[in-house]
Amino acid sequence: MTNLLQTLGRYVHAKPNPARPARTDRTRRDERSGAHQQPGAVAAHTHPRPGLLLGVLIYCGLVIAVIGTLGTPLIPLIADAQHVSLSDAQWLLTLTLLTGAASTPLLGRLGDGPHRRTVLLAGLGTVAAGSLLAATANGFTQLLVGRGLMGVGVGLMPLALAIARDLLPPRQLAAGIGALSITVATGAGLGYPLSGLIAESFDYHAGFWVAAVLTAAAMAAVLAVVPGRASTRAARGPVDLVGALLFAAGLSPLLVALSEGESWGWTSPRIIALFGAGVVCLVAWIMLELHSAHPLVELKYLAARPVLIADVCAILAGFGMFNAMTLINRLAQAPTSTGYGFGASPAVLGLVILPLAVGTVLASRWSRWLGPRTGGGRGLLLVGLFAVALAEFGLAVRHDHLVELGGATFLFGVGIGLAFAAMPGLIIGSVPPHETGSATSFNQVLRTVGGSVGSALGAAMLAAHTPAGATEPSNSGYTVAFVIAGGVGVLAMLAALALPSSPRAGEPAVPASRQAELETLQEEAADAAASGLVMADDVEP
Repeated sequence: MTNLLQTLGRYVHAKPNPARPARTDRTRRDERSGAHQQPGAVAAHTHPRPGLLLGVLIYCGLVIAVIGTLGTPLIPLIADAQHVSLSDAQWLLTLTLLTGAASTPLLGRLGDGPHRRTVLLAGLGTVAAGSLLAATANGFTQLLVGRGLMGVGVGLMPLALAIARDLLPPRQLAAGIGALSITVATGAGLGYPLSGLIAESFDYHAGFWVAAVLTAAAMAAVLAVVPGRASTRAARGPVDLVGALLFAAGLSPLLVALSEGESWGWTSPRIIALFGAGVVCLVAWIMLELHSAHPLVELKYLAARPVLIADVCAILAGFGMFNAMTLINRLAQAPTSTGYGFGASPAVLGLVILPLAVGTVLASRWSRWLGPRTGGGRGLLLVGLFAVALAEFGLAVRHDHLVELGGATFLFGVGIGLAFAAMPGLIIGSVPPHETGSATSFNQVLRTVGGSVGSALGAAMLAAHTPAGATEPSNSGYTVAFVIAGGVGVLAMLAALALPSSPRAGEPAVPASRQAELETLQEEAADAAASGLVMADDVEP
């Protein structure tokens, strides 16, 4: 395994992509900066076998991305096997996203400084434990708990990237970061067909056994290759555990209320109480973060208009993406007896969703060319959001063939990839250099939050259009749900229009010294869109 991982890392470095000149510029800049360090300084902070290190991190990225999507195509099968409704089974995705949103900023703070390997191992261990719980589950509750623990993996990829930034030699850093970013989209695209094939050949439990084995192998590789002190940086302060708990306590009741509002009644005391508790906890969290000496997230830097609009668009884009994926997942696997469903197997569903990853990878390439031709970040964001809204409205008009679903997922991938690639540029020029990581990480969290809400609300909308005594919603339910998702995309476009088309007079553009970081962030963000992630944590000024 060691030889395989080292070969993979060497292959990445031996095959540079000639179509990415900006990467070469980044490499030259890093080499120039390294030339001014004291003799031996670079060697003291780099891994003695960088090819092997990169191979291990790439493997971890693939495992994290595959596990992040594992189980989503199995929702209808699990609902049938566990004798639960499809809206309840949808919590297998919603809870995973919720756990990821709540754990990402906490893992970022815990992993800040010299303890990144320890936090990475603890996170992988949590994912492995969740996989074992899901693999051995006889009841839906245990399966749900296991899937929730697996959601911790959402917050681990930024740690892997931070380790790469600290330990790879400057001349290999740009290629290494690019390779890690690609693994997110690649792994997400592989996760859907992989879980489908496993389920068709064995049982849905087998997919979680595979996840446990893959995660255990990742832990062993990290222990063997990543040094104990993966960073020489000191931690910035104590971890805001109270803030992390309040943030999770605010999100959880809101998602439960959105998911169960239709069945419990939107004006029922339980739903009102859940909404009230969620709002109170989130307000308390905001107040705590604003007055804390070491906040989980530096909220004071988020009021700048470009950052605020990027965050609003992140929530709305995440909502649209996961809402649409929920609808496509259900629609493709609905029985043909409904008159609109395709009865697709999990493996076929994986092939339908695979174009999403292809679209995001292409978007990462196109964004560098398209951005300057559309007016910068504002134009790129508008083009991406328009593509998302177009796909959603298109599905509202026609969803009669699987090829239409596949074409829509490709358009989703392109649109989300372009939109997510634009957001780092809006943020990086509006916050201090030392807060870039915090601001972009919070943008990632908001995308995941939006995805959690979109997933829960998508299932709730279908439940609202399910006739009494029936197990499947009417076709009109999908039409209405896609129209609502498209409307959310239009709202995101309206928010993006509030951005200035060009820097205001006297307002400095992004400094040249930070342009390389911006370009890296743009590609990382677009490549990560298939999993709703952004590799923007711990960016150096």
